[in-house]
Amino acid sequence: MKTKKTYFFLTALAVILVYIAFNYSGAKLYTKGLHTEVLQVDEGYGYKILYDDKILVKQDFIPAIQGKKSFESEKEAMLVGNVVLRKIEKGEDPYISVLELKVLKINILD
Repeated sequence: MKTKKTYFFLTALAVILVYIAFNYSGAKLYTKGLHTEVLQVDEGYGYKILYDDKILVKQDFIPAIQGKKSFESEKEAMLVGNVVLRKIEKGEDPYISVLELKVLKINILD
């Protein structure tokens, strides 16, 4: 009887450890659905909007401003990318205005 309990306990422990390893490893093996990813570019950061593994939007520079200025941080790129993602989800045009950039406190000056 004691052997059965030990076997059950070790099996349950192994299942829990495998679950933790896959869910908390810090690396996503595969993300399904609509999502935003930050990408590093030469002078900073950009973002892309994907559906499963297909790129819908790839933005290397801050939209709505003149010139080719990248986002200064991953946080800035993710903020704007998530706004675009929400617009796509709502069926709206995925455009960003200068006013929206200012509201998000994105540094648009050189």
